[in-house]
Formats: sequence, structure tokens, C-alpha cells
Amino acid sequence: MKPLIILHGWSDNADSFKPLATLLQEKLQRPASIIDLADYITLDDEVTYDDIIAAMTYAWRENKLPTAPRSVDAIVHSTGGLVIRDWLSRRFSPDETPVDHLVMLAPANFGSPLAHKGSAFISRIINGFNSDKVFQVGTRLLKGLELASPYSWQLAMNDSFYTDDPYYDAKHILCTVLVGNTGYTGISAAANENGSDGTVRVSTANLNCALIEADFSIDPLKPTYQFYPSKNQTAFGIMDKENHRTIANKENGFQNPQTFSNIMKGLTVSRDEFHTWCEALHESNMTLQASQANNDYKHGFQNSVFFVHDQFDQHVRDYFIEFFDDKPQGWLSQFFHEQIIETSHSYSEDNSYRSIYIDCTLLHQQSIENIPSMKISLTALPQIQEHQHVGYRTFSDKDIGDITLTADQIKNVFVPNRTLLVKIKLRREQKPEVFKFTPLASK
Repeated sequence: MKPLIILHGWSDNADSFKPLATLLQEKLQRPASIIDLADYITLDDEVTYDDIIAAMTYAWRENKLPTAPRSVDAIVHSTGGLVIRDWLSRRFSPDETPVDHLVMLAPANFGSPLAHKGSAFISRIINGFNSDKVFQVGTRLLKGLELASPYSWQLAMNDSFYTDDPYYDAKHILCTVLVGNTGYTGISAAANENGSDGTVRVSTANLNCALIEADFSIDPLKPTYQFYPSKNQTAFGIMDKENHRTIANKENGFQNPQTFSNIMKGLTVSRDEFHTWCEALHESNMTLQASQANNDYKHGFQNSVFFVHDQFDQHVRDYFIEFFDDKPQGWLSQFFHEQIIETSHSYSEDNSYRSIYIDCTLLHQQSIENIPSMKISLTALPQIQEHQHVGYRTFSDKDIGDITLTADQIKNVFVPNRTLLVKIKLRREQKPEVFKFTPLASK
């Protein structure tokens, strides 16, 4: 009988998952083994993801869990999604992974807007001052959980793009991602954000991401770009009325009767049924999204993560992304930057990584006639000029071009409830006087 692993996330412990484990044991008629990384371990400021992965490996071995391909099923919650993805991509090829069915409940696959809020906010709103380590919040783990973190970026490169085979599809791990769309009540409501379950964004939970690689370094006036969908295929479902806690049957339990049914389906779906399962959840999401188009909190947002570097692979930390039509000062530029962009966040330790939160529901409510095309460009510093010997030429449309999207491309690039990764390469220039040879005058 296949073991079932339940892996908790940050600021949690195994005890809170006993109600879910008990329910699953009754329905599945098999034992559930909870991997507990020990109380407070995720709140220790010195703990890193390397530590967590090593601890998980040790716990797996100590519990004599199998490592043969497709020999276990797993449920993960919140940060547990990052942990299991990291563990799998480090230790196994897609063909060798021991996980068969994987159900992710509100995973922080691309971070959480709470991770950079500060120790006092996190301790009070999330932990409730119930910990004797109240001012330790797991600083190093939160860095990886921060929006636009290099950690979540690289993890996506490893298991979603820069891999020969996908980890998550009908041939490998049968992965189902479920996330709520409702915030907290009471004082915890201070954590709520439009398009979130109170802790993670719907868009940052979704593992069906996409990547754009744009190159301004060869000819800045004529940049090239490629669009890559994720190699993975995961079933992704939005559970109306669930928040970050209730979706895991914690506190007040499930708020949507379909949630547990979908968890069960995710744990039992066959490989032949998996594509149909993905389509069914997608159709359900579309119907739900259409019915809530007038509810600002439940709009479909895209987590758009930008990373800018130059031809020397040096990170560009000071830049501004611009969205406009034929004229940078036209109506679309104002509309997009004023109404479509909900918020933005620069990663605290490296500003070359930025998350721009885009309201796709509001954007797509504009008719195609109103937005026949869109241009994307940027301004970056240092700007090479009279008294600046090195830098970028980006201040004028005579210096730098743009990525131009047609109406159909706009629909493909700005997709609700998804993360889009955008990697931009700029050309850094040097004036001749930076380095020169002076011939020795002959006598």
C-alpha cells in the first residue's frame, strides 16, 4: 500500500494536519505519515532551505519511506510546495521521482506578499504571539518566500523550463494545485490582498507559469524575444470561499464542499484521466472568474516577475518597466500604470528582481479595439552620458526599442491567476576614454 506523506509549511507543525490526515485515512483506507520538521524549525532565523532539504532527506530515510519511482503520494501546504519541489529537483530526475500523486494546497510556489512585511507584523497577524520565539520568524526562509525571490525564480528554471523532461505531467508526477480566493477575518484581515487567500496569491500558487526572454543587448532598437510556456502540466483549481487555513481543513474546516472532493480526486486520478482532470478544473476556474468579475478582491491577477541583467551577467538594479501604446504619454500608459498595475515589489536583497501585480480581469475588460497593440520597454540606470562613462542608453526611443504585442499576444502574455517570468538582457556600454592606449612619443 502506497504511503501518503503530508508535509506542512512555514510557521506550522504536524499537529494542525491531523484532522486532514484522519479524514484521508478514513476515505482512502491507507495510513497517512506526517513528516514533521519539528516545532519552530521554520521560525528559526538560522534555518535555510538547504537545512530543510537535508532534514527532509533524513526524515524520509528514518521513516523507511520508499524511494522507488512512483512509490508514494504526497500532500503539501504553503511553503511545503517549495520544499518538495526543491527536494525532488535536487535528488531525482523526472523519471526517478518517488512521488506519484502530489496535491499542493495553497502552495507558495512563487512567494507570498507577507514575507517582507516585517517581524512584528508576521508575529502578530500570522503567529498570533503563540510562539516562545515570537521575534524569530525564520528570516532566511522568508527571503526565499519573498515575492520575486531569486530562490523561487531558480527553482522554476530547474523544474519548469531548463529541464529536458517535465517533472509534473501525465507521465511523471500527477500534480494538482488547489488554492482559495478568500481572505482572513478579524485582525488577520490585515494580511489580505486582492487576488489572495490571505497568505499567498492565487497567481503565485499556480505552477503553470510562463517565461519571456528578451534581448536588447545586440541591437537595443530592435530587441528580440521568445515566449516559453512551462514544460509542466498541472491541474489547477481555485476553491471559492477557502482561505489559506481552511483549504487544509484547519481551524473552521473546509468552507467549500468541493475542496475535499478535489483533494481526493488529485490523490486518485489515473494517468489516462489526468488531461481531462486538468481541463475540468480549468473550466471551473473560468466559470468562477466570470461570475466574480465585479468583485475586485476576486479578480484574476498575474504575478509578473522581471529580472534584468546585462551582457556581462551583471544585475541591473535600477530600472523602470514601461507599458504603453504608440506614445509613451498616451492613454494606455496612464491606464495601465494607474489602474492595471495593482502593486509592485522589488526583492529586498537584489532589486534586479521585481514583481509587478497586474489586474488581468480589468485589462481584458477593455475591448480589442481599445488596445490593438501594446509596447513594453524600460529605462535603466546608470545612463551613459557626458559625465557618466559607463551605463545604458535607454532614455530615448532613439536609444532603445520595445517589445510589441498584438491583441492576441496580449491575451497570451497577460493571463489571470498565473506567474509570468520575464528575463531582460540590456547592453552596457563604455566610452572610449574608459580604457585607451597612448603611444609613447618618439624622440
